[in-house]
Amino acid sequence: MKKYLPSKSIAALALLAGSQCALANTIVTLGDQDFADGEKPTTGAFLTAGAGEPAPFDGLFSGSDVSGPNFSASWTFSYGAIADTITGGSLILGIYDHESAASGSQVASFTVNGVDLTGALNTLFEAHGGASREDNVYTLALPASTFAGLASGTVNVALSLKGPGLGLFGETTFNGAALDFSTLDIATAVPEPLTSTLLLIGVPAVLAAARRKMA
Repeated sequence: MKKYLPSKSIAALALLAGSQCALANTIVTLGDQDFADGEKPTTGAFLTAGAGEPAPFDGLFSGSDVSGPNFSASWTFSYGAIADTITGGSLILGIYDHESAASGSQVASFTVNGVDLTGALNTLFEAHGGASREDNVYTLALPASTFAGLASGTVNVALSLKGPGLGLFGETTFNGAALDFSTLDIATAVPEPLTSTLLLIGVPAVLAAARRKMA
């Protein structure tokens, strides 16, 4: 008469025979975070804090509220290509004097590797911060449409603003701003193959227990 392994033993064997997954993050930061969300440093203090950091996070303004043009900048994250499954990602941005507290929407264009996320960033801007001479930190969850680009190891980000901005006497035609820092955080599921210890110890132990039950 044939004897079969109990279902619990079969399940244990399947678990041992399968692979496990661990979560990992690839995190790349450009520039230093010199100011916390909501701080209002003077323009001089912002410029001094960013001195020596890589452009465009060196404290220098792009554009001008008074005479134009509007803010426009781009930057590139570079890291090793990712072979594991990407499960999520976010882009954190510290920006100064972007003045989303003015009327209308201040993001003219925002792309990540060519994927248009203008509306998503505008929503963040309008929901929080953006006063004149204010530094704000925003975290944007990246959609799945960006994951293929994230896996490549090179991520190009481009941001342009539009007026109105905010001046001493109210709204201005143009909108200048400066960048504090930016961080790219990519979450992955990393498969972990079964170790030799599990194979040499775990499987025989399960088989021995199963045989004792069938005896």
